[in-house]
Amino acid sequence: MQDKLRILSLTYQNLASVKLTVFIFIAIAAGSIIGTLLPQGITPQEIEAHYRPAAAWIINTFGLNDLYRSSWFRALLLLLCANLIVCTIERLPKTIRLLQRREESVDPQKLVKFSISRQFSTRLPWEETRSRLTKAVSEGFGPMHLADGPDACTGIAEKGRWSPFMVYVTHASVLVILIGALIGSLFGFKGSMELNEGGSSDRVTLANNDRTVPLPFQVRCDKFEVSYYDTGAPQEFRSDLAIVKDGREVLKESIRVNDPLTYDGVTFYQSSYGTNIRQAEVEVQDRDTGKNYTMTLPFREDVTIPGTPYALRVVSYQANLMRVGPALGVILSREGEDVKDSWVLVQRPAFHGNRLLNFQLRVIRTDEVRFTGLQVKEDPGIWLVWLGFTAMLVGIGMTFYTSHRKVWVWAAPSSSGKDASRVIVAGRASKNTYAFEQEFNSLCDRLQDELKSGDTRN
Repeated sequence: MQDKLRILSLTYQNLASVKLTVFIFIAIAAGSIIGTLLPQGITPQEIEAHYRPAAAWIINTFGLNDLYRSSWFRALLLLLCANLIVCTIERLPKTIRLLQRREESVDPQKLVKFSISRQFSTRLPWEETRSRLTKAVSEGFGPMHLADGPDACTGIAEKGRWSPFMVYVTHASVLVILIGALIGSLFGFKGSMELNEGGSSDRVTLANNDRTVPLPFQVRCDKFEVSYYDTGAPQEFRSDLAIVKDGREVLKESIRVNDPLTYDGVTFYQSSYGTNIRQAEVEVQDRDTGKNYTMTLPFREDVTIPGTPYALRVVSYQANLMRVGPALGVILSREGEDVKDSWVLVQRPAFHGNRLLNFQLRVIRTDEVRFTGLQVKEDPGIWLVWLGFTAMLVGIGMTFYTSHRKVWVWAAPSSSGKDASRVIVAGRASKNTYAFEQEFNSLCDRLQDELKSGDTRN
């Protein structure tokens, strides 16, 4: 039991360490730099094709191609959350106790040693001196807490007493941002969607694998347009999208690059375009029997070859595969299991890839259609991130531009007689001393003017 308590105590002490905070921030910053430099969302196959084996192993092992959703990056965020919570628990009570403490007595010998202080005298009666000082300080600086003694009057006025708490607002804002980022990482997704012009879909293919997630609505591309520069480079491409939910069209909007559409927490970005096919008409020759079949293959649908247990499915299309012309990506399956796949060249019927097992394919006609490529993202924690950033701006601004300012006033009848009083005023600020010194001097001038205006013997 003692060992467990010792371990818990040591863990708590380590979590309260500022050194740990600095280490975590450096680790998160380093990871973010990697995530910025390394393309995110690329598949393991693309990584192996573009990087050396050792680099590809590191990227795949540590999930650097989807860094912000990797387990180690999430662990860093959780550790930073725990560190901020423990640091706040450790330091907040001390701040509260410090601000709750009230001074009941003031030593004039200490006040005159303050770097910001001033002393003067007045010949006003003692009671009137005390009344005028209280009024002038309250109007010129802030409410003054009085602590009268038998032979002297002391008062303390404060501004910005709450300013030390602003650092905890910043702590809380960072915590809210981290929680929002974790929610987005755990429950959000990032993927892509290809929509043929006039087509619709409710499936999103995730960035790093072939797994798809369903949307609670359909996305339809009514029209796709692209304009070009004189050089032939694309100038702008636009998709006219419609959202269909429960069989009813609920939204229509056009999207462009950097001008996305958001609906029900899901955001659609214009990212690419190209050419697909609606269907292809092919001639299939069974080389074993010598029979020929003319078949229509809708895009990504299985069509059974007559009299056989086999089916053909067109899964992809390239308008100019390796500069040899258009090609269909075709899969031959048997009883639902893929057994062979190949590129079938449209304009080269003698190409060896046009044969799948004993079936020879010749493309008769393709029904081409343009498609729009959409990047799809859902981040349920984004509103917490924005809330946290807003709170952080407020907290940082208040932390740097406000201060705890305090003024002490001590007055007592002078030793020269009962009709004269000695006044000492001192002040201190937690930051921005220069501005406070100007405010302090202005207050002292006001006090002197107030005392002089009541002295009719001048």
